[in-house]
Order: sequence, then C-alpha cells, then structure tokens
Amino acid sequence: MNYICPVCGFDQLDQPAYDEYNDASFDICPCCRFQFGDDDDIEISEGVFMQREETHTIYRKKWIENGAEIFQPECYPQEFQLDGKVKKEHLIKQLKNINVIL
Repeated sequence: MNYICPVCGFDQLDQPAYDEYNDASFDICPCCRFQFGDDDDIEISEGVFMQREETHTIYRKKWIENGAEIFQPECYPQEFQLDGKVKKEHLIKQLKNINVIL
C-alpha cells in the first residue's frame, strides 16, 4: 500500500506521514524532501507552534517557487521528471492528490 505526501501530493510513500495518533513517521518524502515530524515542528514563540497544515502550505509554496526539485530522482518515476524537477503537467496532477490547485 502506498501513501500520499501531505506537502507535495507524491503518492508513493511507503508509510503514512502521520499515524492514527497523529504522530509523525520522521520519514523524508523522496519528492519534496519534507521530513515529517521535523520540518513541521516550527516554534512561533516560546511554547507556541505553527499548525501542521500551515507548515505544509509554507513549505509547499517554497518548494514550488524553487522549481519543484525532486529530492531523490532515483525514487521518482523518470517519465514525470525533467532536469531533476517534477514536470509541470505532472505537478498539477500530483497536487490534486492533496486538493491543491496550481
């Protein structure tokens, strides 16, 4: 069974980013490089953390602005890559997995 990255929509994760108790897997998405449980742990002020969904949105925006570079190209289907980045037409489809319209 494959799982979807909540940041980039990549649908080939080996395990869920977060389990049924909402605990992070600490895996790194081979597409966008987001590490669940680390990159989503942003402290706004002492003891106050950013909402997980907000960190996903901010990270996603930066990743797309930087060209949607693939972290581990060898783990990503070659037909959807161009120069180490997700092809635009596939990126649009991939983001639909997480209900994000580009």
